[in-house]
Amino acid sequence: MQARKILDQILQNAQITDKSEAQEVICYVCKCKKNDILLAENFKVSENQINEIQRIVNLREKGLPLAYCMNAAYFYDREFYVNENVLIPRFDTEILIEEILKNENLCEKKVLELGAGSGIICETLQSKRPNWNIASVDISQNALNVARKNCQEKILLINSDKFSAISPENQFDVIVSNPPYIESETINALDESVKDFEPKIALDGGESGLEFYEYLAKNANYFLKPDGRIYVEIGFNQGESVSSIFKENGFGKVEIIKDFGGNWRVITACVV
Repeated sequence: MQARKILDQILQNAQITDKSEAQEVICYVCKCKKNDILLAENFKVSENQINEIQRIVNLREKGLPLAYCMNAAYFYDREFYVNENVLIPRFDTEILIEEILKNENLCEKKVLELGAGSGIICETLQSKRPNWNIASVDISQNALNVARKNCQEKILLINSDKFSAISPENQFDVIVSNPPYIESETINALDESVKDFEPKIALDGGESGLEFYEYLAKNANYFLKPDGRIYVEIGFNQGESVSSIFKENGFGKVEIIKDFGGNWRVITACVV
């Protein structure tokens, strides 16, 4: 069957009315580009591919986010495996990656990530800085199982509640985290595709949304080398509060970085 006919059939489904989303399903299954669907008259879809497309569409009809339907999401120009045990990667986190790569030189470094999730941060950093030694921890073993599918064997993945399994003798040049930062009472106000399917443990930042940052600010200095730096992603309205938390706990050179939309997105701070 021609790909364009399949596309038309998908668009008739009430849950997939967006053309770009329907194209994404076909491109994922058929390993093709969108132009192949729209411009190539002879581009055919096999019976097995049709069945796989239908399986994804059936899951989408139930409201499951498309990334979970396909077990695939894109981050930093790469496809990553995802399922309901990890957050779906967002473009905002690329700002965090860019800030680290911009500030940290190419020499060998020890890096610790708190909250591995799907592994997109530690794996992207490792791919860009092959000589870095990176460890990433997560309280969820299910999340670590996902990260293992995405990460190079060189990356050390550890089941740990924050720093609990890390010895202070292990001093790091960089600590990075994209922690849960949404206020508990606002979780239910999120889009259904988020609050009903994505793991709450990776979203809920406590009553104020700041609990993880307070923990980091009080404890990260024990694990950072002199002049070591911490990088965290933040909510769009948390720049002043998170920067104050780090300053009050003895960190210096605190910087707030905005995303391309002009919103606060990343904070960096240095041990002084």
